[in-house]
Amino acid sequence: MYFKDADPLIVKDLKERGRMLAAGTIVHSYPFCWRSQAPLMYRAVDTWFIKVTDIKQDLLKNNETPVWVPSFVQEKRF
Repeated sequence: MYFKDADPLIVKDLKERGRMLAAGTIVHSYPFCWRSQAPLMYRAVDTWFIKVTDIKQDLLKNNETPVWVPSFVQEKRF
């Protein structure tokens, strides 16, 4: 279900369970996808981070082995 279509169902469920204090509409700026103009929903997701500083020298050394096409990618991007 499209997440904005769920709003009335959520409000109804909260009212039925006696959990709704008030319902209303607040007008505010909202994030939209620059390509499709669809509203974006931000949500928490599990994230992994790698401490690259500890392996930076190994990464740079290993970056010299492959043949990069075009060649500028090796130095400018990686």
